[in-house]
Amino acid sequence: MLSLPLAMRLVTILVVSMLLMTGCAYSPSTALSNTKTAVFTEQHQALPENTLSTHWWRVFNVAQLEPLMADLERENLNLSQAKMRITRAQALLVQAKAGDMPTLTSRVTGRSGRDFTTGTSSHATSGSVGLSYDADIWGTRAAQQRSRQLGVDAAQYQYTDALLDIQALFISTLLEHISLRARLDIAVQNVQTSDALLKLVQIRFEEGDTSGIEVSQQRNTLISAESEVLKLRNSLTLNERALAALLGKDESLVQSPLFTPVLSLSLSDFTIPDLAPQLTADVLHHRPDIQLAIAQFKQADLAFYEASVAGLPGMSLSADVGVSDLLELAKGWTLGAAISSAATLFDGGRLAAAEQAAKTDVDIAIVQYRQTVIEATQTLLNSHTNLLYQRQNYAYTLASQENNEQLYRLASVRYKAGDTDFLNLLNAQRSYFSARQAVINGYQSVLEAVVSAYRESAGVSIEQEGRSV
Repeated sequence: MLSLPLAMRLVTILVVSMLLMTGCAYSPSTALSNTKTAVFTEQHQALPENTLSTHWWRVFNVAQLEPLMADLERENLNLSQAKMRITRAQALLVQAKAGDMPTLTSRVTGRSGRDFTTGTSSHATSGSVGLSYDADIWGTRAAQQRSRQLGVDAAQYQYTDALLDIQALFISTLLEHISLRARLDIAVQNVQTSDALLKLVQIRFEEGDTSGIEVSQQRNTLISAESEVLKLRNSLTLNERALAALLGKDESLVQSPLFTPVLSLSLSDFTIPDLAPQLTADVLHHRPDIQLAIAQFKQADLAFYEASVAGLPGMSLSADVGVSDLLELAKGWTLGAAISSAATLFDGGRLAAAEQAAKTDVDIAIVQYRQTVIEATQTLLNSHTNLLYQRQNYAYTLASQENNEQLYRLASVRYKAGDTDFLNLLNAQRSYFSARQAVINGYQSVLEAVVSAYRESAGVSIEQEGRSV
């Protein structure tokens, strides 16, 4: 049995060794360039850190969206998976941090034997408690912990990016749903108008005031109008299923109380913001895909560091207390301590190749980061350009509808009075119907352009003062 002074010396050696062997730490080997690009002016102040908003859709001022968007965030299956990835990354971080603590183990053994020559039996029991610790000499464990923390951050960025995508897709699908219903109403009205006009042409044909060609032409118009109604109803059914799928439910959702307020909405209930989201480098930097690319680069750099120190000598410390006979606890005690270190002297180039592969991963992460910045810049600028175009184009569709409505009204009056031929009336009817559909499509396009602009701006809802779209 070891004396108390000797036991104290062994414990002291272990503690001092643990303190001396943890002096090295990871430092980044590479730095990323700033995400600010020349296409953005720096006249605006930097945005607050919490600027990114997942409630950007409130710019439309539609109260009925509140319960739907809450249900979307709670029930969407893609978002549920993204939340689970965050939970998994957090568990891996806890696992990595546990390496800072020593490992405590216990062992109990028992043995019985019988000597057939002498006929005697023997019994023995023993027990021990051991403590072991791997010293983080080169900061490898600290680097791994930072990598796992970055894994948590990356999972959160992926969730936010997915949430913005799902929200934008849901709003666009909902706008399509409302637009389809409005276009269906117009198409039904067009069928009724075409049918009434066909009856009028039929009467004039029977009176000898027109030819059978005009009757056939109008019948074709009626058939085309009925075909459009069928097409829109089919599209509406498919759209309802898409909405239900986004909410993690079946298509019966559109008949549920949750959807009832939405079914009464029209596109005009959605307000078009007078101002656009900010267009600055700081907005670009807040995008979750940019933040994700930065986190992935840092993880690659940490992996490179771990690979670069993998062949260096490590240090393991251990101590154990044991008793040789559990039935005689008053004697047979032992105390032991050990320090071990090992280094790789030759491995045929395995570690060097692993280090080179890790360095290449860093280079790849840098290129991916640059590519992400370029693509994000392009989509952000394109979304603002498209918003400006759609607003201007919508003004033209309104003017076209007003002109075609007047043309159709005059053509109808003149045809009934016998002052114009049927072909002019038919063309006026088709043009007016197309113009009404174009107005709906145009307003929907403006709203979807707003959706795209806010999504590409990472949900930033702070508007530039004095900047109109």
